[in-house]
Amino acid sequence: MSEQTDKLIPLLKPFGLSTEEIEIYLNLLENNTSSALTISRNLHLGRTKVYRILDKLIEKELVVQQYNENGFKFKASHPSHLSFVLSKKETEISALRKSLPDTLNLLENYINIDNSGSQILYYRGLEGLSRVNWNLLNAKNEFLSYEVSTADAYMPHDEAEKLRQQLFDKKIYSRSLTNIEKLGSFSHLKEIEKFQKINFISPKIITIQADIFIYNDIFTICHFLENKDIFCLEIKNKYLVDMQKQIFENLWSQSTPIVIK
Repeated sequence: MSEQTDKLIPLLKPFGLSTEEIEIYLNLLENNTSSALTISRNLHLGRTKVYRILDKLIEKELVVQQYNENGFKFKASHPSHLSFVLSKKETEISALRKSLPDTLNLLENYINIDNSGSQILYYRGLEGLSRVNWNLLNAKNEFLSYEVSTADAYMPHDEAEKLRQQLFDKKIYSRSLTNIEKLGSFSHLKEIEKFQKINFISPKIITIQADIFIYNDIFTICHFLENKDIFCLEIKNKYLVDMQKQIFENLWSQSTPIVIK
């Protein structure tokens, strides 16, 4: 693969294209029209596999089939057709979002899960840290937190922005304590200060060395290990959470608001 192809592959994958679909699409863009045999030789792929991938690209409206005196040829659609791919994905996501409540209700009725008592869930790595952050969408009205840094420190910025937007859409407010005295602007959301309050608390009062989230009956702690690994514990226990909320409120009263610039 060329250097330019290497750069384009990660940009096109979010559109739902596989690496081989991208390679064939780029090959057709570069060569205008080609037969399946030519594509097979250019990319060192089996001809049967090339036909199968071309069928998928035709279905996604990124490739069209032409016929002339030399037989069937394939031609790449203009790159602007990616907007149609995006629109289709948006429609699918919208439909999934609408069906999600009913799906969750059916699944909860289908399986026998006892959530009545205390429980501890364990997560590890950046994926685990991301997971417990997304679990904040289950918070009722508000969550409290101690934070070493903003979510952008361990999540891709776009993912952190999506999380913040969904928290705002669900009207989930937050109050966070941190040892960071000044914060630069970290979000493009204009409404962020309406639903996210961040206060500075002196490390002389408490040194924050782990991210902690408190909401509903959930107490979550995430900590970086010495080898840069991460572990998270998500504890469900009403009495523990009630006590932690009291401690947080006491510390909140000793903190000062941070002006984000």
